[in-house]
Amino acid sequence: MEAMTEEKILSFFQGCIPNDFSSRTQTQADRILRLFAKVREELLQELQKIEGAEFKLDTWKRAEGGGGVMSAISEGEVLSKANVDISIVTGKVPKAAVKHLHQAAKITTSLDESHFNLRVVVMKLNDGAEVGWYGGVMDINPSYLVPEDATHFHKTLKDMCDKHDASYYPRFKKWCDEYFVIPHRGEHRGLGGIFFDNLMSQEEGNFSFLESCTKTIIPAYLPILKAHMCDTYSDQEMAWKQLRNGRYTEFNLMHDKGMKFGLQLSGFRKETLFASLPLTAMWGYKLDPEPGSREDELVQVLRCPREWA
Repeated sequence: MEAMTEEKILSFFQGCIPNDFSSRTQTQADRILRLFAKVREELLQELQKIEGAEFKLDTWKRAEGGGGVMSAISEGEVLSKANVDISIVTGKVPKAAVKHLHQAAKITTSLDESHFNLRVVVMKLNDGAEVGWYGGVMDINPSYLVPEDATHFHKTLKDMCDKHDASYYPRFKKWCDEYFVIPHRGEHRGLGGIFFDNLMSQEEGNFSFLESCTKTIIPAYLPILKAHMCDTYSDQEMAWKQLRNGRYTEFNLMHDKGMKFGLQLSGFRKETLFASLPLTAMWGYKLDPEPGSREDELVQVLRCPREWA
């Protein structure tokens, strides 16, 4: 696999945006790609310092056209469509942790328990009009409740949102809580964050908000990682983590819209989708936590989300 650089990412995606879009939309897509490539590179630079090894860029393209950026032709009012998307499931625990643990695993805030997805969708209609919007999600999914971590994560997101619109955080936090629900369990997937969609790309202020989201990923997440990367764990805690991984898997496979879209899309590389799942998970019979235990403390919050900021 190639070493990852911003220019290689941009070069790979050249030509993935349908050429029937206007020069304005082409320029906008390039700006989005540069923004996403930059945040990806900055985050991986930070993780490489912890990992002690270089991350590589793995590229793929669909035979039907597109790759990380997808293009499609559909019937009805939509003549063509372009989707530019970055999804970061900060994954697999750093080797630095192995110096302190027998297995690469975390309890309070594992690297594969933080999820960021930012996207822009642009469509060209039959009448020639071009419409587009931004969407995204930033959430955290720990195995044990650490209130100060949840407060830090949500407060960082709230401070960022408040700089743009005071209504954003409460609205997007509620949206996130409502989306990440596992109905058959009566639980939420994690401690939430923000979820937004349909922010019109024609409005420059919305691009500014998207840009702020990319700049917030590292300060929201990295301090939590560094605080817990050397935590030890018991066999009981490891077993509980595997059960929580099972819940995460259930949501992603049964309810996540992005996962369903990718599985139904012809030619989409399925390994990319399944990379978002935990490496290991466990299910069992009547494994509800003991009332009043640390495990039960998390479950109570998952059943009734709190306000953290």
